[in-house]
Amino acid sequence: MATIYDIARTAGTSPATVSRVLNGRTGVKTDTARRIREAMEEMNFQPRWKAMERNRFLVLIPSAQGILNSGYVTRILSGMADSAFRMGFNLVLRPFDTAHCNYRELRQLIVQEGAAGCFLISLNDIYLPTSDINLIGLPHVVVGHKFQDDGLHQILFDDYHAGIDATKYLLALGHRNIALVSFDISDRGHRDIHRGFMETMRGAGFESQAQHVQFRDSLPESGRSAALRLLQPRERPTAVIISNEDLANGFLAETRAMGLDIPRDVSVIAFENAYSFDMTSPALTAMQTPVYASGVEAVKMLCAQMKQDHGGYASTHSDPNTITLPIPLIVRHSTIARPQT
Repeated sequence: MATIYDIARTAGTSPATVSRVLNGRTGVKTDTARRIREAMEEMNFQPRWKAMERNRFLVLIPSAQGILNSGYVTRILSGMADSAFRMGFNLVLRPFDTAHCNYRELRQLIVQEGAAGCFLISLNDIYLPTSDINLIGLPHVVVGHKFQDDGLHQILFDDYHAGIDATKYLLALGHRNIALVSFDISDRGHRDIHRGFMETMRGAGFESQAQHVQFRDSLPESGRSAALRLLQPRERPTAVIISNEDLANGFLAETRAMGLDIPRDVSVIAFENAYSFDMTSPALTAMQTPVYASGVEAVKMLCAQMKQDHGGYASTHSDPNTITLPIPLIVRHSTIARPQT
């Protein structure tokens, strides 16, 4: 096993300089730091003192400003934290730009943290290439909205079938003019909801009565705009599916401001946080995206890749695995049957 002295000799520098790089300290020339990192990579170096700290998981979160204001991200983290803490693991959060960082930078970050495993919370289909993650040689789980990638361990949501289930439920209530309000469908999760919605409307023979309004953001103000656009007297849908909770909150507020009643004038189903929708007036029928559960399942999946080894944890070479979590329908008071004429 390579030592800090081997790295120093290969990089042509001193052990003290290698130590500074390992600890992320300043004062090392860029070219010298590069040679040290390349030497560590070539020799698959793992510092002994870091190897002792195997009770921590590294959580890479998107580096977008205000990311922890996102209920979606914080609920994933809550599930991870509750599960990991019960098992005696700590979580270390680090912002990470998955669109621009590479394998070498990721490996250096993991070496510095001495992590036993790595979670990557992905938004909008942005994540590291499979080769970058696999080259790390560390247990990992990708959580969130992204394309299925058979080369990774990952937790996904079954948005496609949720779109089908929400639409079928409204059709069973007698609704025919149904609209979908969503975030940009270039995003995987919202695209799958849209696909399930349109396929179901088409299969039932009501494709011409399906409306779709999408936005480049998921702000409540966009939800207000959707209500103003859709809820005009002549072409008003009798039911609306909303693929995001912030859009739903804006839609509800504007609907009330327009003097319309939910569900008498329009039935509403919203995605994501069914618990917060229980507090709205009326309580919203919801497709409960299991965001918290995804954090719990991610910890289980990560631990399944590991085995006990001399008091620590070592990576196993388990086959890549994908778990797709179903999104259940929670029926409340914002949907009613539509009388047929």
